Amino acid sequence: MTLVRFLLGIVAVALFVLNNANAVEPTWLNFGDLLRHPIGPQGLEISTNAKSLQGQRVRLRGFMVKSEEDAIGQFYLAPVPLQMSEHADGPANDLPASAVLVKLDPSQSNWAVAYKAGPLVLEGTLLVGRHEDSQGTVSWFQLQLPVH
Repeated sequence: MTLVRFLLGIVAVALFVLNNANAVEPTWLNFGDLLRHPIGPQGLEISTNAKSLQGQRVRLRGFMVKSEEDAIGQFYLAPVPLQMSEHADGPANDLPASAVLVKLDPSQSNWAVAYKAGPLVLEGTLLVGRHEDSQGTVSWFQLQLPVH
């Protein structure tokens, strides 16, 4: 009986180690890694590094873009603190091309997102490609957050 418990304990530890070995740490991503540098004759281009991280878990440090109203289900993250004036500027805004649209989990898509000052570190799945949000703002990078 003791031998069976010992063997079951070894199996449990082995399964735990294997499970944690498969857990991949997210890749740290910098805003400067999203676009190709220097800008070439074709204009802005998505970097090879960003394309290679499509669909991968990444960790990104940035600043929540302040809006006039709370965003619903999503918000923008930028490399520096910024504020948008939707009513005054309409679809014209000062968001950098590397701004990332952060999307809450679909089950939280109707949640209001209050502004939070200061740097944020977020982790989620990187999506690369043209996306137009409900206000008509185009982003080339999205970060899909998991449920919390």
